[in-house]
Amino acid sequence: MSDRAVRPMKMIVSILGRGQGNAFVRLLTGKQIVFHHQCVGEGTATSDMMDMLGLGTAEKDVLLSIGPSDIVDRTLYELSDSLGSGGRGKGRGLVFSLPLTGISSLAAAGILASTAPEERMDDTMKPESKSSLILVSVNQGYTDAVMDTAKKKGASGGTVIRARWASNEQFEQFYGITLQAEKEVVAILVPNDLRNQMMEAINLNHGLKTDAHGVVCSLAVDKAFKLA
Repeated sequence: MSDRAVRPMKMIVSILGRGQGNAFVRLLTGKQIVFHHQCVGEGTATSDMMDMLGLGTAEKDVLLSIGPSDIVDRTLYELSDSLGSGGRGKGRGLVFSLPLTGISSLAAAGILASTAPEERMDDTMKPESKSSLILVSVNQGYTDAVMDTAKKKGASGGTVIRARWASNEQFEQFYGITLQAEKEVVAILVPNDLRNQMMEAINLNHGLKTDAHGVVCSLAVDKAFKLA
């Protein structure tokens, strides 16, 4: 792995309705973002949660795209104007970017070979870290309870991903608990001013010492918008 790419890189995460992934890949490729992984999954949220997210189905296309930071910043700035909901309603998808701290040198070289030289960004186009992505790993069956707690602290919705506990026994021995193998991860995008109180409430009500056996963490998000 290389921590010293010629230009800093960022990842765009796009959560879309099923069948919209290919079109969004073409859109991003036209913006010089050419490295994509497309994931197809079945959502595990209840119908009530899907209604809360403003989505008609639990089936989603998830894109993980990587490009130079300056191009990612410019692209999200442009797309938020042309495709963003601008706060009108719940939106039909979600797009946000995350900074990368490292990438393999060959992958970086291939990405950079397909892009124009680095450009100077206008100050109005530079993203500010106003949001955080909260990730909550809990036992199956507790996602609705987690979202109820998060909603009371200001969350508007979340995405549920099926997962499996794959650590060794040392972690469990430290806490004196036995963790359920089948897990679910709740991803919630929130403004930074709501992050701490929301994480504290989730940890208090659904943390490791509860039946949910929840683990909570957060990541900084550069820019995020809902699709109109």
